[in-house]
Order: sequence, then structure tokens, then C-alpha cells
Amino acid sequence: MSNNRRLSIMAIIFAALLIVSFTGCKTTPEADTETDTVVTEQPAKDAETKPEPAEPAEPAEPKADPLSKKDIETARKAVQQANNAGANTYFPKEYRSLVSRLNKGIAKGKTDPDQARKDLAKVKTDADALYKKSMNFWKEKYAETFSRNDEALKKIEAHLFAEREYQKTQSLHAEALALTGKGNFSAGKSKADETLETQRRLYHNLKENIRYVDILKRDTENYIQDAEDNEAFTFSPEELKMAETAYQQGISAYQNYDMQTSVRSLTEAKRQAILAARTSAVRKKQSETDSLMTATQRRIESASELQILTEEGEVVAAQPWNGNEFLANNPLIDHAKFVDFVEIEDTKLKELTAPVNAQSGVSEDIPIDDETTQVKADTQESDYLLMAKDFWQRGVYARNNGDFDLAQDYFKKAQAYTEAYESNAVSRTYTVVRRKVATDCLWRISDRTDIYADAYLWPKIWRANRKIIQNPDLIYPGQILVIPPK
Repeated sequence: MSNNRRLSIMAIIFAALLIVSFTGCKTTPEADTETDTVVTEQPAKDAETKPEPAEPAEPAEPKADPLSKKDIETARKAVQQANNAGANTYFPKEYRSLVSRLNKGIAKGKTDPDQARKDLAKVKTDADALYKKSMNFWKEKYAETFSRNDEALKKIEAHLFAEREYQKTQSLHAEALALTGKGNFSAGKSKADETLETQRRLYHNLKENIRYVDILKRDTENYIQDAEDNEAFTFSPEELKMAETAYQQGISAYQNYDMQTSVRSLTEAKRQAILAARTSAVRKKQSETDSLMTATQRRIESASELQILTEEGEVVAAQPWNGNEFLANNPLIDHAKFVDFVEIEDTKLKELTAPVNAQSGVSEDIPIDDETTQVKADTQESDYLLMAKDFWQRGVYARNNGDFDLAQDYFKKAQAYTEAYESNAVSRTYTVVRRKVATDCLWRISDRTDIYADAYLWPKIWRANRKIIQNPDLIYPGQILVIPPK
């Protein structure tokens, strides 16, 4: 029984070995297909029971840090520094490119902060380079401008007229160079700007002060000339001398670069020159008026002693007159005593550090038209003398009121009426005589030594005798001719 059992077991093992051997040997396509079917079904059963593990996922990349304010401000400050150095003025194209790149870099920070950081870093590097480039350019430009300004200041002698202010520009310049030499460009540029501004103010204000002195000198010279034209050396010599002395002092002070003293002296010279001109003008005009008044008075007085012939042929007796009585009641006034002290605003020089302040003024004179005096045709010959005296008296009143032009006008009118009166005056008579040789005619009568002793004055005789002489070439023996004064 036992042996049978052993044989059964051995047979089963052998059969199993055969099956295994057949399975591992591929002889025909069919066997291969069966084998594949077995293989493909087995993993499915395995999948249901034991799923294969998934492949491990790749680790996620770390997220980029956002663009910081520090990154932006660093680049922005570098660009601003370049601008402060004048890059926008000296190298506008490069500066605008920097600004554009700065803005683009800031905008890129939202999408690609790492690249934006790199771009902004490059912007800063280029901005620093542009800053240095601008500062070097500025140094050259500053040196050129300072030198040009300094030459201009020396040309107007600022180092002599304003030594302290001029030295200030030199010390500021030295400070600017020292600061930039130490690399402190910002402070150096600020000090340089202050230097140039100080130069400009000094030049402008000193130039204005020199112009003021030139104007003051010119005005003074003109007033001195006016005084001399009005014969101040005769009518106001004291005032003229004071003006000339002050003028010379002012010129001397200016030549010694003492502008303040020069202005004071020239202002006083101008004041005295105006006073001399006004005083001499008044005294000269008054003297001319008095001379005309006196001459007119004497002529009227002489005419009043003449007898005249009217148009009707009547001889009017003399009417003696003397103007001294009128002058005694109306004494002449010396108007030169009333010339006011001349008020002139003192010229104030500009502070050499003051801003610009322009002033201008215009003065005009109003011309006075002259009149032509004519004697009225309907006035009677005997009234001419009365009119002459009346105008002379009006002239005296006007003269005492200081209106010399009006006074002279009245005196001229008085002379015109006096001349008209004199044209009708009768100094003597002459009876025409007929002779065989050199018989009387108007020119021979006028040529007589006891008449005019001048043949060319015969029209005076003809005009005085127009009533009886129709034709100056025809006179008759026995005619009695009126002989007017010569």
C-alpha cells in the first residue's frame, strides 16, 4: 500500500516537470499565442490585487523673489544723480535712454523680477558712468565760463572798483575746485554755481553803477555848459566856480576807483551847475529885458519930444514924457534872489549783490511860439505914442512878475508903435527951389548936409509928404516939404 502511494506521488511530480518543460519551449506560433494569453491575463489579476506604484513626480522649482523697492530706488537715484550732474543737458540722448530703460525695468518687475533686477543693475552702472561723464564735461564748461566771466570783470576793472567783492569770486572758485578735487562733485557743483552767480551779479551791478556815474558826469557837464552859455561867468560866477570844483573832485575820485566819493562830488557838482545855470539864465534874461526896457523907454521919451504930421496935414505939437516916474512907483525886482535851492535826489549806487532793477525817465520841453507885432492900420498917428507908453508899462509889470518873455514882447510892441509915431514926426520944413543947375529933387534934398547928407534916404521925405507929392519924380518950386527925423 505504501509502495503504491509513493509511485503515485512520483508520477505527479514527473507530470509537473513535463508541463514546465513544455511551457518554456516555444515550438509553434500557436503555443506562443497561448503562452502570451496566459502572460497577459496574469498581470491583470495581479493589478487587481497589487497595483504597481506610480512613478515619483519631479520637485517644483522655487518661486522668484519680487522686485524690491530698494532695487528700484537704487537705480532711480543713480539716474537722478546723473540728471543733477547735467546729463539731461550735456548728453540728452543717453540720459533719455537711461530713463526709458529704468521705466521698462520697473515694469518688467511684475512679470520677470529676476531679469528686471539685472536690467536695473545695468541701468545703475550706466547711470554712474554717465554721471562721471557729465561731471567731467561740467568741469570743463565751468572752467571756461569762470575764465570768461573773470575776464569780463577785469575789463570793467572790478578788481579795482570792488576789490572785496571781486576777491569773493576768487575764494568761491577755489572752494569749488577743492570740493570737486576731493570727489565731492555735488557740493563742488553747488559751490561753482554760487561762484558763477556771484560773478554775474557783480558784473551787472558794477556795470550799472559805472553807467550811472557816466550819466551823472554827462548831466553835470551839460549843466555846466548851460551855465556857461548863459554867461554864468558874468551873471553867477560863484555858483559856476563851485560846480567846476566839485566836478573836478568827482572825476579825480573816479579815476582813483573811489566810486562812492565820485558820486557824492558829481552830485554836488550837478546841483551847483543847475543852480548856476538857473541863476545865470534868470540874471541874463532879466538883464536883456532891462536893456530892452530902458532902450524902449529912451526911444519913447525921445519920440514924445517930436512934433508930428497927421494924414490931414496938421502938425501936432510935442508931448514930452519921462518913464522914470512910473519906475519910481513900480521899482524893479531882482528875480535872481528867488532862485530856489536845487533839490536833487542823491544817486544811490546798486548793491553789488543786488538783483536787476531797471529804471528810465524822459523829460520834454514845450516850445513857445513868438508873435509878430503889427501896428493897427486904423490907429491915429497921435495915438501911437499913447499905445507905445501903454505897452511899455505892461512890459514893466510883466518883468516884475518874472515873465521876461512876455515883458520883452510888450517892449517890442511899444517900439513898433514908437517907430510908427516917429515916421510921422516933423523935425523941420524945407521949401522947394528951382535952379538952372542941380535943381531940387527928393534925392538932392535928402543929400543936403543940413538934411540927411544921404541921397538914399529920400523915401523918408516922400512918405512924409505923400499928401502933396503924388509922383516922387515930380516936385514943384514953392512946395513946403515936411522933413522927418533921420
